[in-house]
Amino acid sequence: MRIRKIRALIPAVALALLLTLLGLALYLRAESPPSPAAETPDPMPMAGVNADAGTGEGVARLRAHLERQPRDARGWVILARLHADSDRFEEAAQAYEKALAVSSRVAADPTVWCEYADAQGMAQGGSLAGRPRELIGRALALNPDHPKALELAGSSEYEHGDYRAALRYWRPLLAALRPASQAHAELTAAIVRTERLAATTLPGNRP
Repeated sequence: MRIRKIRALIPAVALALLLTLLGLALYLRAESPPSPAAETPDPMPMAGVNADAGTGEGVARLRAHLERQPRDARGWVILARLHADSDRFEEAAQAYEKALAVSSRVAADPTVWCEYADAQGMAQGGSLAGRPRELIGRALALNPDHPKALELAGSSEYEHGDYRAALRYWRPLLAALRPASQAHAELTAAIVRTERLAATTLPGNRP
C-alpha cells in the first residue's frame, strides 16, 4: 500500500494554529482516532493548520520565530506539517528531526514518529525501506497498538515482501476500525489481497 493511500485509512485530528506578528500562540485539540488502543493522549496529535498559517507569509513568520526560539519543538512540528502538506517532504523530515531532538515530550509521541516516517518515505520516492522502517519501529516501541504505526508497519512489511508479518499488523488495526467506514473497506481489501499473497509465497521466498 502506498503511503498516500495509508493516510486515508485513519481519520485526521483537528488542530487550530494562531500565528501573530509578536510570536506563536498554539492551541491544540485532539480527537481520539477510532481505536481503543489510542486512548493514551498524544502530546502532538495529527493535524492540519488554518489558511493563514499555510501561506508563504505564515511560513516565513514561523521560520523567523524558530530562528529566535530553535527549541520550540511544537513550532518545528507545525513547520514539518506545512512542508508535508506542500509536498516538500525532505524539508518536512528535517523539521521533524529537529522537533524530536529538542523535546522529550515530542519524542514520546508515536504520532510524530509516524509522521516523520511518512515524510521520510515520501522524500525517498514513496518507499518505507531503510530509515522510515526504523522510525516506524520507534513509534511501535512507544505504543504497539498505535493505529498509524500499525498501518505503516504493515505497509513496510508488505513492501518488504513479508506478507504474513504485514497481516500481523493489519488484522488488529482492522478490528479497531468502524465496520461501515471507508477505512475498514479499504483495509479489508488490502488484507484479502495480502492473504492471497501469503498463501502462495513460501516463508523466506520474498520478491
